[in-house]
Amino acid sequence: MLIQCSGRVYSAEQALPLQRKTNNQGLETFPTLKEVKKMAELERKDYQIWGEERKEALRKSKEIIESWGIRMPEVEPQVLDLGLGDFYKVGLIEYWIANSEKEGYCGKFLFVFDNQTCPYHHHNFKHETFFILKGKVKMVVAGKETVKSQGDVLAMEQGTDHSFTGIGPALLLEVSKPCQPNDNIFESKKIGENGIL
Repeated sequence: MLIQCSGRVYSAEQALPLQRKTNNQGLETFPTLKEVKKMAELERKDYQIWGEERKEALRKSKEIIESWGIRMPEVEPQVLDLGLGDFYKVGLIEYWIANSEKEGYCGKFLFVFDNQTCPYHHHNFKHETFFILKGKVKMVVAGKETVKSQGDVLAMEQGTDHSFTGIGPALLLEVSKPCQPNDNIFESKKIGENGIL
């Protein structure tokens, strides 16, 4: 398994020292090899766009987000087409700010362009709550359509099928239980391994 850090590619074993943290007593700690491999699985490199297409999508989204007066966290975003090859139709950009299994929470910003859809799926483990920070989205939840606008909150229980589509560009905050590999179960079997990512 390879992990990219600061523009270089490392094996999981080589990346361990790069992932150092400081605990609450000021001592340096290092994640286990299992934790590093899990971080790489969650990065979903095979389901992102790369090269000029990625640069252009990030440039366009940054321009929109900055026009809203928002500064995104300094993290490497995931520019996801979910392996379908039609990013502006099916995909989204995720800015992960936390995913702590030990502490039991995840937080990330989700950006969609106008008419871009995060496709219909559910989670068996993860309970999540969405807060619409900017824009509007059409949400389909358990087969029912609703429109959510800036300031709206929507909780999503485990096992609840859902999708959202930008009505214009939109930025959502997701707060949830930790994200885990293989806990995204999509209606489309073309995504991931037979619909599981």
